[in-house]
Amino acid sequence: MELGIVAGFAFWGYHFADSTGMGILFAVGAVVVGFGFWGLVDFHQAGRWAEWLRLTQELLISGLAAAAWWAAGQTTLGIALALISLVYHVLVYTAGERLLSAT
Repeated sequence: MELGIVAGFAFWGYHFADSTGMGILFAVGAVVVGFGFWGLVDFHQAGRWAEWLRLTQELLISGLAAAAWWAAGQTTLGIALALISLVYHVLVYTAGERLLSAT
């Protein structure tokens, strides 16, 4: 799933540039911003809301990456990433697991 997110952000960034050099810069920048947002907050400090905040963050990031695929003309990959993300998160909770480890 993470590879699909990285690729989605990178492809979107590259797709909307006018030149190869700018495309590479936009591709790297989109990935850095996307994953920078992912690592920005330590949800362990949020108490009982930590797990829900992390879930919201992960769904938002994977949703944005799916939308990036879609916006770059790769609708099938966008839909696939969205479905993979939803199935993954459903399976995590169905298995009794959590996104955050208790520390």
